[in-house]
Amino acid sequence: MTSTSSYSGGRARARTMPLAMAMALLCLAIISGGCEGCTNDERGALLDILRELFYNDDLSPGWNTSTTTDCCLWGRVTCNSPAGRVTGLDLSRSEPVASSSRLLNTTMFLPLQELQELHLSRLKIQGCKPGAGFEVWSKLEKLKILDLSYNDKLMESAIPSLVAIVSLRSLFLNGNDFSSNLTIQQLSIMKLDTLDIGNNDIQGTIPTDICNMRDLQVLYLSDNLLFGEIPSCMQNLTSLRILGLSENNRLIVKFPSLLFAKLTSLEKLSLVNNSLEGVLSLSSLQNHRQLTKLELASSGNNFHVQTENPATDLPAQIQVLVLRNCNLNGNSGIVPSFLLHQHKLESVDMSNNNLSGNFPSWLIENNVNLSHLVLGSNSFAGPLLPSKVHTSLQWLDASSNRLSILPVDINITLPNLSYISLSGNSYMGNFPSSFSYMNSLQYLDLSYNNFLDDIAAAFVGNMSNIIGLKLSGNHFYGSFSPNILLPAVKHLLLSDNEIAGKIPEKLCDSLILMTFDASNNKLTGPLPTCISALSELAILNLRGNSLAGSIPSEVCGLRKLVFLDVSENNLSGPVHCLPDLCYLHMSRNRLNGTFPIPLYSRNNIYTMDLQENQFSGVLPKLIGKSFPKLKVLLLKDNMFEGTVPNDICSLKYLRLLDLSHNRLSGELPLCMNIMGSDDSLFDFQPGFGTFPVLFNVIGLPDQEEFMTKGRQDNYRGNILNYMTGLDFSSNQLKGSIHENIGGMKWLRALNFSENNFDGSIPQSLSNLSYLESLDLSHNKLAGQIPSELAALPSLAVFSVAYNNLSGPTPGIKGQFITFDQSSYEGNPYLCGPPLLSCSEAPSVPELEENKEDDKVDDIILFGCSAMFYMVGFWTSLGVLYFKTSWRWSWFSAVDKFSDFAMLKLAIYTRNIRITN
Repeated sequence: MTSTSSYSGGRARARTMPLAMAMALLCLAIISGGCEGCTNDERGALLDILRELFYNDDLSPGWNTSTTTDCCLWGRVTCNSPAGRVTGLDLSRSEPVASSSRLLNTTMFLPLQELQELHLSRLKIQGCKPGAGFEVWSKLEKLKILDLSYNDKLMESAIPSLVAIVSLRSLFLNGNDFSSNLTIQQLSIMKLDTLDIGNNDIQGTIPTDICNMRDLQVLYLSDNLLFGEIPSCMQNLTSLRILGLSENNRLIVKFPSLLFAKLTSLEKLSLVNNSLEGVLSLSSLQNHRQLTKLELASSGNNFHVQTENPATDLPAQIQVLVLRNCNLNGNSGIVPSFLLHQHKLESVDMSNNNLSGNFPSWLIENNVNLSHLVLGSNSFAGPLLPSKVHTSLQWLDASSNRLSILPVDINITLPNLSYISLSGNSYMGNFPSSFSYMNSLQYLDLSYNNFLDDIAAAFVGNMSNIIGLKLSGNHFYGSFSPNILLPAVKHLLLSDNEIAGKIPEKLCDSLILMTFDASNNKLTGPLPTCISALSELAILNLRGNSLAGSIPSEVCGLRKLVFLDVSENNLSGPVHCLPDLCYLHMSRNRLNGTFPIPLYSRNNIYTMDLQENQFSGVLPKLIGKSFPKLKVLLLKDNMFEGTVPNDICSLKYLRLLDLSHNRLSGELPLCMNIMGSDDSLFDFQPGFGTFPVLFNVIGLPDQEEFMTKGRQDNYRGNILNYMTGLDFSSNQLKGSIHENIGGMKWLRALNFSENNFDGSIPQSLSNLSYLESLDLSHNKLAGQIPSELAALPSLAVFSVAYNNLSGPTPGIKGQFITFDQSSYEGNPYLCGPPLLSCSEAPSVPELEENKEDDKVDDIILFGCSAMFYMVGFWTSLGVLYFKTSWRWSWFSAVDKFSDFAMLKLAIYTRNIRITN
């Protein structure tokens, strides 16, 4: 094929020739494919690539040679015109491919010599085949744009070979699993104008090498694990138009800063959820005349944005503005005045700033293109709506304010709203019927207000478009209409109300329902058996009702169910079948039978709460192998018996274990120090897929109950990431408490009370530096309390009451200064603060015990001697009485012995006299 420059010369000559001659020369110039465009080599290469990447026809429209051989007419292919050479190829997927990771054959692309743009996103490319790394593409001398984003398992070791592609100007590596900041450093020698390496797991500081990339116009490092301060030398990247550093919680940005003040070419600056510090005066951005997107949100509370005194009037017309959690104007409540002069706003988020006064409806009036307005967690009052109809606004979040009057004509003034959150305000009265007639409305959150109405009123009118409805935390009463119809609903949250009656079977017609939360109401009756029709159901929360009957086996057909909570009801009977859940809560019912979870390999369950039921039998011997991801196991107050299986040590992710108030016996496994040794599965936030932010449904955060510090507490949300504990109390366990318990350094609560443990208290417990509660009371422990326990820095609750302990207490050292006599009662031979001093206390129990033992031995010896003497004496008399010959012999012997003794005594007496 002729080069593009040759073709250009041909086109110039064609101006002086007849049209037919020009067309003939054009066809001759484009050989290997004729006037159709797309050479045979390129067509063959594309088909090879298609086969290599397992593409289907629906993802590559027109890639069918029987329809056309001109690959320039195929979908996802871009050609230059009129030469017909392939210049662009987009093979990206909107969703990741289902196949396993693959190695890419880079040489297949070499026939595409005019290729300028290549997109290979979400193809699970792991790397390149041996001997053909990314450096092969250095032969594609016109390749400028390369997209390898979201390949998930792309090997970081393959990235340095990209440096060889000197023609590259834009490189997209976002959404992979990179972890080293060395990758950024290696790429810093490239002459790129766009680098996106965001949404990875890159740890470390931002390398100063990046300051050498003077041609950079777009840089995304968002969604990583970067920390430390931003290199000051980045102020030299004066060509930067877009800088994204968001979602690096430990990345420190200190203000005032020359860095951003000097980057006057900036059009978009994103610093959301970083560790912002100091005071930023928006007047420092007055030279940024091209600025259209400004996103600032601190992960802490040490950042302040000042827009007044003096008032700032930015010359730029902002389109996207985020000033979230910025202590705006020193929490004075003043809405930034520069917004009065902004007329191109499309999205505004000023939530969590304690702004006050009337709701700034003028923001809506002044900006006809405004589509997103987020002003939650402030103190706004007054009217909500603008004075005239606004058709652009789609997203309105005014949650957690002081709004109390809901306009009745919101469906007229804001007709195109699809997303409304007014939760956490002071609205009262009936459910506003205007919402039922908003044709565009898809998500509505009116939770935690004071609405008082029959729940049936919420489902009157046109609700056919509603995808998500959240009415939790109000005073809705009555029962569901038996004809309830929500064909499009995916998320229905009605918790914390007063709804009574049965769950209507008509609800099972909502075939795409994913979330149903009706917890803490007054629902009665059984779980409907039609529930198996809800094939998309992921979250089912019916906690705190009065449901009765058994758990229907149809629940087992809910293959996508990951969260089930039916705690605090009146359910009874055995549990015959459950799906492969991640979060299971069935506490405080009357369920019975043996351990209810099917034991099969690689179960995905994370939390299991079966407390306060009537389950019996033994614990599964293969509990660790059956539930390898288990983090919470709560079996308190059942009737489980037998020993604690050794396989429980295999639960390496365990955080909370409560086996108290059962009938367990025997000794604890020696391997318990292995349990909970891995904290890599530390996040308790349920991953249910993509849920709207409005519902915070990532989730229904998991909630667990655990006894610690002498009280039963609920732990939910992020606190679950830190709460850890073991409770074996009120069983029949025996043996010693092993020293290896001291290896469980993650423990915060440990309760072995009310068992039959003996031996001494392990000194190794002093290694549990996080321990806050330790209860060893009501056992048979002996010996002294290890003084090393006084070094535990966080110990708040301690009891060794009612054992056989002796010797001095740890005294008033460290945390032990806070413990009174109740921590030691029932041990009469303990002494020292807060008990009697050791000089006043009874003797050491070991010595007293020895004296008692000696007395007993003396009594036994005396008794035995007396018994043998009496038996011998009376036996001898009896024999002499009945045996005459023996009696005469005995008396004769006694006479002879007496005569002999008297003679000896007389001789001894005479000798003494002679001597004197």
